[in-house]
Amino acid sequence: MAASLLSIVVSAVSCLLLILLAGQLGWVDRREGAEYRKPRMERIPLVGGAAIAMGVLFASIFGPSSGLSESFSVSQLPWMALVGAFLLGLVDDVAPGGLGARAKFSGQCFVAALFAFDPGVALEGAGLLESLGLALLCLVAMNAVNTYDHADGFAGGAAAVALLPGAPVLSSAVLGYLPFNTVFRQRARRADAGAPPTIGAPQAMLGDSGSHMLGVALAAIPGAQWFLLVPVLDLARVAVGRVRRGVPFWHGDRTHLGHRLEGLGFHPTTCAAISALVVAPPLAAVGLSTEYGMLGMTLLASATLYFSILVISDAVVEESPAPVSYTHLRAHETRHD
Repeated sequence: MAASLLSIVVSAVSCLLLILLAGQLGWVDRREGAEYRKPRMERIPLVGGAAIAMGVLFASIFGPSSGLSESFSVSQLPWMALVGAFLLGLVDDVAPGGLGARAKFSGQCFVAALFAFDPGVALEGAGLLESLGLALLCLVAMNAVNTYDHADGFAGGAAAVALLPGAPVLSSAVLGYLPFNTVFRQRARRADAGAPPTIGAPQAMLGDSGSHMLGVALAAIPGAQWFLLVPVLDLARVAVGRVRRGVPFWHGDRTHLGHRLEGLGFHPTTCAAISALVVAPPLAAVGLSTEYGMLGMTLLASATLYFSILVISDAVVEESPAPVSYTHLRAHETRHD
């Protein structure tokens, strides 16, 4: 418990300090070339991942308990893959225009290979086929969490829930960062004409460095993998929609679940709570490793919640005057870029 509290405090303090330094370091989100996908005018520090890492490291070294939980210690994490994922995301964050799709995918494949080579103590001893499966799991997890970080609080809220059973200190570090992504906002600036109104940008975001790192963590911690279901469903739905519209599936847009909720006027804190709620059902199966029927029901519950929210959001728009922001979103869902 004390280690988790230390993790929250260090993560929050680190996030605040990094926010102050991010502008000088060029560690901020850039919207050039992606104005439609990023309608906000503010420069947002991409320091969430670094703050989370600091929280975990300090809690594991200086905390009264050096473990993430009684059954999972920090030494068991796949540090090569975690560092590789963080550095890959960092390059994508700070490079002008970000990494190209091929370069980014190549880097993800390298991180996945590192994960297969050293997946952490809990998953070690895998054979050739198992190692290939682990590499694929890591690759899917990084992309799922990266794309699920499309709205304020979405990836953070989901990760905090997913990591809670197996890695409470890591979950606590995410909670230390989360208020800077949801509650604490920058002063709103006027957005582009026709763009959705904004309540002000967050003080910080995970960045690709944070989302890739959390993806590897979710792939490595036993039991956390099941919480990837909803991010994978969201990624698959959006990718299929892009292909059907004649758009390359890797081209970003504003058709994810979180974009719908934002467009309907939900505050980022509410979006984070909804994200956590949707991925939460597998918590009911924690510790029931032999109860696959229970696990299946909880995964079905998550999928049902996800698609229900999509259907309800569409019904709200059809039956009532759409807010400017969601009208803007729906108009672009059928646009060929």
